[in-house]
Amino acid sequence: MDTDSDSKLTADPRRARRAGDPPAPCRVAIVGAGRLGSALADALPAGGIEVRGPLRREDAFPDDVDAVLLCVPDEQIAAAAHALPADRPGLLVGHCSAASTLAPLAGHEAFSLHPLMTVTGPGAAFTGATAAVTGATPRALAAARALAEAVGMRPVHVADEHRAAYHAAASIASNFLVTLEGMAERLAHSAGIDREPLVALVRASVENWAASGAPAALTGPIARGDEDTVQRQREAVAERLPDELELFDALAAATRRLAASTMAPGVTAARTHAANEVDGSADGARMRTVRTIAELRAVLDGPRRAGRRIGLVPTMGALHEGHLSLIRRARASCDVVVMTLFVNPSQFDEAADLGAYPRDEERDARLAAEAGADLLFAPPADEIYPPGFATSVRVGGVSEQLEGEVRGVEHFAGVATVVTKLLNIARPEVAFFGQKDAQQVAVIRRLVRDLDIPVRIEVAATVREPDGLALSSRNVRLRNGARRQALALPRALAAARGAVASGERDPERITAAARAAMRELGVEPQYLALVAPDTFVPVRRIGDEQVLVAVAARVGDVRLIDNVLLPTDREPLTGSS
Repeated sequence: MDTDSDSKLTADPRRARRAGDPPAPCRVAIVGAGRLGSALADALPAGGIEVRGPLRREDAFPDDVDAVLLCVPDEQIAAAAHALPADRPGLLVGHCSAASTLAPLAGHEAFSLHPLMTVTGPGAAFTGATAAVTGATPRALAAARALAEAVGMRPVHVADEHRAAYHAAASIASNFLVTLEGMAERLAHSAGIDREPLVALVRASVENWAASGAPAALTGPIARGDEDTVQRQREAVAERLPDELELFDALAAATRRLAASTMAPGVTAARTHAANEVDGSADGARMRTVRTIAELRAVLDGPRRAGRRIGLVPTMGALHEGHLSLIRRARASCDVVVMTLFVNPSQFDEAADLGAYPRDEERDARLAAEAGADLLFAPPADEIYPPGFATSVRVGGVSEQLEGEVRGVEHFAGVATVVTKLLNIARPEVAFFGQKDAQQVAVIRRLVRDLDIPVRIEVAATVREPDGLALSSRNVRLRNGARRQALALPRALAAARGAVASGERDPERITAAARAAMRELGVEPQYLALVAPDTFVPVRRIGDEQVLVAVAARVGDVRLIDNVLLPTDREPLTGSS
């Protein structure tokens, strides 16, 4: 859309005619007695335009007008234009449709004028509004501009080929906004909140957008990279407005794209420069794959010397939305994002599990690049564990319960060792992990603290399927009825939260309710425990301190884990972790 340079508003938006301008219509017939036709018939005389009408279909057509403005529904424009007198040379014919081109006015010297506003009838305030105009000839376009300015509107030229995009933009800005507010109203109502607080919020948001544009006006959890909060919001929508979950996900994805393009001043340029330094190319748009420790360190040396913020996302591949959310979170807060892809053999306690672990580096690389990774570190096993490797990192206490009992202490020794190596190799400012592996997170936090490794550990909420199953690389191995049985884990967690919400504070009764929920689907847990999330020591009673419900079970030949934080006596019941 191009704003006409001669149509800027002054204190009086009705622009004076200038020498050389085509003559403006003096008398206009308005066809259509609806809200818009009645409002224009009421407003145009104040701008010096004589009006005939608004006319109805049965009214005689006046013979003294210079132009006709058809204010009829889109599907009636062609018929209304065809019904006009054919013996009136020089007669200008226009319509007021947002979406229609000039094609329905074929055979006439045509123009269009669409007020970009809501019109409720006579007395509508056109002053200051925008009007989308176009014309088949310079004279017709000038007439459309003059009519718009006569009622105080600001004309903007929108050619026929851009009409649909213009109308879509208008629908998104107005109609779709109302749809979104309706969704927000229903969700707020489910929380016992009326619409008034939302009205104030919407007004402030629109004013911020009007004053600063979308990039500067964007706020909220996605803008600040708080994916934990976004996940809890998603769970609330899934529970209370399940039909709107797809819309929520689409809006969240679009907001992430906007957030990624709207960093704090200087950050976008710094990230582009950092990506160039990493990639070694001019565009900085490609993700680079490296295989050796020496190469990764060399590639990161430049960004580190330049003060760039490096984020690390350790994975074993088989990427799903949980991994991708970590990469996006890193992308939102770091200048350089490194994703590692290494299936760590030392943390598998069963050879069959290691052998069955899915591997598809090409797919993983594509998904990582799309999510925003700059570097993929995919070393072979002998790069991480060279011949003669004899060192192990063991974290006492927190690694000995639950997973440590079932899988053996060597499991977390393998995790702690490889994570320590990756942190030392990449030397990131921040490393990103998922809440689903809660005991692993506790182990990593303890080793970072105990070994004084200068890195911040960020933990993102568990990402779930629409039916509540936590995303896992192992889910693809759930066949037939096993996929339904796997829901025993999230249902157990929901039962535990429900018991607490009902006032239960005894861990034994809470776990009994959770186990009963699992038995309904024929699944017995390997463990189901209420523990302190930082030590994994069992708790005796629910009180003011945080409590984690952790569960593991075999479903068929697939072993699954899950967990959730329970509300405390100081906290309301919210979405699960």
